[in-house]
Amino acid sequence: MGDGYRLDRPSSLSCPECSGAMARTAVGDLPQWRCHIGHVLGGDAMLEAQAAALEARLGSVMSLLNERAELCRILIEEGSVAGLDPAMLEAARAEALRRAETIRDLLESPWVQV
Repeated sequence: MGDGYRLDRPSSLSCPECSGAMARTAVGDLPQWRCHIGHVLGGDAMLEAQAAALEARLGSVMSLLNERAELCRILIEEGSVAGLDPAMLEAARAEALRRAETIRDLLESPWVQV
């Protein structure tokens, strides 16, 4: 464990680099967080890293939703899965596309700059 990390006092924040638990520390009056691997981030670096992690994860979610819609489309067109109702597959496809659009809207709207 890195110097300054205390398992008995984790914060509610996770490390944006490794997703590990973080403990709050400080350098003088400046707060910082340290994870069990040793990543140390101050408040400004933590905000920046969280924003980058959010963008990446939302992008992954949007991609997976689009893949789900495409899979449903293929299964509808080919009728290759016995027992699946084409109407339900179409509803699942439409839902995936609708949710992907919601995520796209989130990704395209600007974050508050701090």
